[in-house]
Amino acid sequence: MTKVLHKIIEEQIKTWEADNILKTPRTPKGNPFPVITISREFGALGAALAKYMGARLGFCTWDKEILQAIADKLGSDKKYLETLDENRRETIEDVVVGFLKSSTNTGYIRTLNQVVRTLEEHGNAIIVGRAANYICTDPKAFHLRVVSPLSVRTRHIAEQQSISKTEAQALITKKDQERAGFSHHHFKKDVANAADYDLILNSSVYTLDEMMEIVMLAYEKKTGLKLRLQ
Repeated sequence: MTKVLHKIIEEQIKTWEADNILKTPRTPKGNPFPVITISREFGALGAALAKYMGARLGFCTWDKEILQAIADKLGSDKKYLETLDENRRETIEDVVVGFLKSSTNTGYIRTLNQVVRTLEEHGNAIIVGRAANYICTDPKAFHLRVVSPLSVRTRHIAEQQSISKTEAQALITKKDQERAGFSHHHFKKDVANAADYDLILNSSVYTLDEMMEIVMLAYEKKTGLKLRLQ
């Protein structure tokens, strides 16, 4: 793992520690807790759950922060990298529109792997999306997927973004396809395969607090480690 990535991540963690956002919880042996990855359907509140759990458990939550770490590593603009995140561009469109060259695309995926594995080494982290469950190698890493009925997600996105339900459903379909395409293209994986997760939760059934309680129990069953609220 590159020293540059370790430095980027360590500096970010120190920033959170300085702000008293992170309390660096430790296992009884003094080690960091294995990471939690969250895969999610668009509009299923997976990112909201990650943020909620991170604050309650004292874990770093990595979502857009991963893009920033990659941008820092590649010396690129974060907004530029967002064009590739979970959305493989067609080669001809890359040429015509002037998006990243294939070599940079490859560099992005390589760096994504490095960032996720560096986070895995540090532990005490919740990683949202980015196919992190396919990248992590720690057998004790906990992999969660959050889903919800299309009707519920449509209503949520329509209200959140002040758009019609028709527009919301079209957006959901687009985002879900992009995420599925990203995992399939780069990792040859089907995001809907239940066997790739330790737990799948329907967010239309539970509150954020209830989902966190379920995750804490399942996490303990898998890792033998008990998470504690901060």
